[in-house]
Amino acid sequence: MVQYKDDDYGSFGGIAISSDLINQADIILQSIPYESGTSGKKGTSFAPSALRMISKDMQLISRTGINLSNLKLVDKGNISINPINGEFTRKSIYQSMKYLLENSSAPIISIGGDHSITFPLIQALADTEKSVGIIWFDAHRDLLNEFLNSKYSHGSSLRRCIELPKIDPENVLLVGTRYFTSEEEKFLHDHGIGELKQSELEKQLNPIDLMSKKVQEIASRVDSLYFSIDIDGLDPAFAPGTGTPVAGGMSSSDFMNLINKLPVRIRAFDLVEISPSLDPSGITIKALLAILTEILAQIKISYEI
Repeated sequence: MVQYKDDDYGSFGGIAISSDLINQADIILQSIPYESGTSGKKGTSFAPSALRMISKDMQLISRTGINLSNLKLVDKGNISINPINGEFTRKSIYQSMKYLLENSSAPIISIGGDHSITFPLIQALADTEKSVGIIWFDAHRDLLNEFLNSKYSHGSSLRRCIELPKIDPENVLLVGTRYFTSEEEKFLHDHGIGELKQSELEKQLNPIDLMSKKVQEIASRVDSLYFSIDIDGLDPAFAPGTGTPVAGGMSSSDFMNLINKLPVRIRAFDLVEISPSLDPSGITIKALLAILTEILAQIKISYEI
């Protein structure tokens, strides 16, 4: 049995049920307060507790009118991590995710933490499925081979995922990118990784429809989809509480429109790089809660719950 730091939060958004009932869950939530893979300002380890704190204000009807009150959400709490032992933490994340995937068909939402947590999450999914597609919403590509003397930092997480044997680079789509390095540019083109840069999206008459079409194309080629959401994919005006903000991003409204129009089932999501301490106004954590609400609505529709 996977061990969690906290046994049962029990009241996330007013819709959580016992953490032991994963076989009865419509949706499973877990959190990973790990930030040792980040290069920017710290604070992402506080995002899970901040999110739970404001979840009492969560709207149980989404902005598109989907009633969420009957959803059975299991909140498993914090995965056990060690802030000075990355290998232990990656193993703990992997084991937790693998356990949930093998014991429940419910979609899984993981709250970080920094973006380095995503590699072991996707590694676990790849070890339980024949093929996996990845949607990566981020200002950065995260394709560096090594960053800060580590191959497992948040700047290398997508590259580690693409090295997994069940991840075909053609089934990976970067969305909203606007910060580039020559190393990542070469790796992306050499491996045929899909990308919708923020500048390209802004030229489109219907950018949300284009993104939805690209996601559907990937979904048609794989057994399972993973959607990783870095809050710095949003413009800092809408999400200032992040360690590596990049100007010129998507609005929170446009991103929620994308979530609303996702035409396929997503097996797992993560939401990362939120630093509440960098945003005294609370705009960023509120944006996270709003995005999470729309994810729950998308899951309810796509899984026909």
